[in-house]
Amino acid sequence: MKLFANKTQRNAKLLRCAAFGMTLVFLGAVIFMTNPVQHFVEWQLSLTPGTLLYKLWLFPPLDVYIMVYMFNYTNVDDFIAGRATKLKVEQVGPYVYKEVLSNHNVTLNEANNTISYTPRREYIFIRDRSVGDPHFDRIRAPNIPYMGVSTHAASLSMFAALGISALTKRLNAQPMLEVSVHDYMWGYEDHLVHLASKFVPSYIDFASFGIMEKLFREGNESNVVNMHLPERRDSNGVVLPNSPRGYSLHSVNYGRGFMRWDYDEATNGTRCNRIWGSHDATLFPRDMNEEDEFFIYRRTFCRRLPLKFVRTLKFWGQDAFEYTMEPHIFDSELGNVNSSCFCKNNQCLRRGVGNVAPCYYNMPLAITYPHFMHTDPSLLERFDGLKPNESIHTSTFMLQPQLGVPLHTHMRLQANQVVGKVKFNRLMEPFENMVLPLLWVDLTIDNLPVILQLLVHGIKYAFPLMQGILALGLILAGLYQLTAAFMLCFWSPPGGVHSKIEHAEKAASIINGLTIGVSFHKATPTAAASTMSTAECVQEAQKLLSRSEV
Repeated sequence: MKLFANKTQRNAKLLRCAAFGMTLVFLGAVIFMTNPVQHFVEWQLSLTPGTLLYKLWLFPPLDVYIMVYMFNYTNVDDFIAGRATKLKVEQVGPYVYKEVLSNHNVTLNEANNTISYTPRREYIFIRDRSVGDPHFDRIRAPNIPYMGVSTHAASLSMFAALGISALTKRLNAQPMLEVSVHDYMWGYEDHLVHLASKFVPSYIDFASFGIMEKLFREGNESNVVNMHLPERRDSNGVVLPNSPRGYSLHSVNYGRGFMRWDYDEATNGTRCNRIWGSHDATLFPRDMNEEDEFFIYRRTFCRRLPLKFVRTLKFWGQDAFEYTMEPHIFDSELGNVNSSCFCKNNQCLRRGVGNVAPCYYNMPLAITYPHFMHTDPSLLERFDGLKPNESIHTSTFMLQPQLGVPLHTHMRLQANQVVGKVKFNRLMEPFENMVLPLLWVDLTIDNLPVILQLLVHGIKYAFPLMQGILALGLILAGLYQLTAAFMLCFWSPPGGVHSKIEHAEKAASIINGLTIGVSFHKATPTAAASTMSTAECVQEAQKLLSRSEV
């Protein structure tokens, strides 16, 4: 009976071995065919609550620094008195601030596949990276509200212009201020601004004025951004037609374009005044290619800025697409539908000077490249100390194409005061028809943080490699098990079943002989002499039985 039991156990072992081998091969094949790591990565890199990307997006780990370079005017008195024909300026900086971004009031909109949120930015002064302390460093720089009012007065009637001139004299306002760097950036008390806030509080709702405060902080707590989520796809993974680009903006403060630049909702506007379709420079589509075209939007620019692809390269071991901003992006022409909206009252600014006045209480402000690079050469003729240099003043962007995030960035832009015609103001006459540089900034991202670098390497190399090794290991282990089962089924080794049967039969005959011998021993005393041979027979029988049980 034990023999039959052993045979049953052997068959069961063979079946288990074969089943286990087939299971391993099946699992390995499933991994190769379904690519579960890719599905897991796609899920974790979707902007839905609980995923890795969502957590990173709420509080982006990118280290963004704003390097601010001020312009100090050193010969203002001589220039106003007519003793100097050019203004002398010296660059002072950088004063470095870290921008800390967080996204709040998040709402997922399933109906149109968008996400709404309020971005908040804080600015922290970084003393170790700065040239000095902005609270103690002092400069002489244009009085922005005063120059703005004086320029605006030229478009008014003679009596209104005279009234404004008399008011500025009574307030002892000067075209140039001597002020600390901090106050000029983040807010100084100005009599004109304070007076305007009393008379038109619904329009001028602030009593102090700072250029950085207006460019970067204003509206920081109230802007509502609506952004498209990645494109929806059909069951075959094909992007559905007419799907907006992933992570492109749908609207800002419920508007899809710049109303100040005459955006027409019925026609979807022009490249000149659209917001929709641009990106906020924190997230870009994943798996981008060299043909992709991107626009950067930020309220500071009062427009969206186009990026032009330059090349692919490696940056600190990471794949990168390099983009730049072209020289002509701040040009405006009445005959060009993509830039004519920037010409207010059919008046265009000079080449390379971008109007931003409608976004800043109609104060005559403009943006250019630093040191008037790529602008009308006449702008530089009135200054000493401005030295445009493409190697240090060009804006460049390196984007990580697999993850769709900024890898290394330098966005370099300059804020300027535009002075037009001047009436009835002797102090302002020397500045007539000039564009005065105020400061320039370099928004910088040095490199991806370690967590994003590891994620990029994992997506491109580590995760697929680990998945391939696991799948191949499962298949090889399964084939080994199936081979072992096959050999057990069709090949019996020495000492197999037939040998065991022979051993059992020999043992049985020995035992029968022993039984006869013991009976004869009891009947015949002389049989005692055969005791030794009986013991040997018992040992032999035990050996044979043990072989038959193996």
